[in-house]
Amino acid sequence: MTLFLASVRDAAEAEIAIGAGADVVDLKDPANGVLGALAPKTMDACVRAVDGRVPVSATIGDLPLEGDAVRDVVLATAARGVDYVKLGLFPGGDAERSLQLLATLTARIRLILVLFADALPEVDAIGLAARIGASGVMLDTLGKGEGSLPDLIPPIRLAAFIERARARGLTIGLAGSLRASHVPALLGLGPDLLGFRGALCRDGGRGKSLDPLRLASIRALIPKDRGAVRETNLQDLAQPTLC
Repeated sequence: MTLFLASVRDAAEAEIAIGAGADVVDLKDPANGVLGALAPKTMDACVRAVDGRVPVSATIGDLPLEGDAVRDVVLATAARGVDYVKLGLFPGGDAERSLQLLATLTARIRLILVLFADALPEVDAIGLAARIGASGVMLDTLGKGEGSLPDLIPPIRLAAFIERARARGLTIGLAGSLRASHVPALLGLGPDLLGFRGALCRDGGRGKSLDPLRLASIRALIPKDRGAVRETNLQDLAQPTLC
């Protein structure tokens, strides 16, 4: 079953997302970049508002992978009480060394590595994610407004990405300017998560407030057996490795 991830920027939006049936609430500030981090107090308020009803992920910001600095931010983000910490493999920095430094954290912190379809790293990111014990990977886009994920990567390559990651025991998420029209084809590829922000906002702008009607329309496109999600997917999401 594919889960519906909704990115929110405050506690009020988290409540709207849950009310519309989001399976995962993702904490992100679109005003601060692709993976903009929320202020600590805002993150705390979101975690309190969700109150364990669904898993919560949070981004650490648009940070280059530079060893100890990233490790410290991952630790600080996890300390807010979120279930998953998301970090992006941005161009620059030393991805391999930085990720190896995070390997000591994955026994207690569930990491999701975000890869960008329009700026894929030269290293084997899926292999690295598996070796350090990350929980999963998410394929997103770096240049918002430059095309959606399906515009950048054809279905056959997306299917291969999903198969490779799943073979390494990683959960797979797809995001990147996704729209309602993309959902049926992407569901056919069987990802574990589909992530949205802009498509859920008023006028389709990722920096605008969430629109309950847009949330409901995306929720309606992603089948949800509430009992099965609660008994299986969310149970799996509570484990250090999601597959």
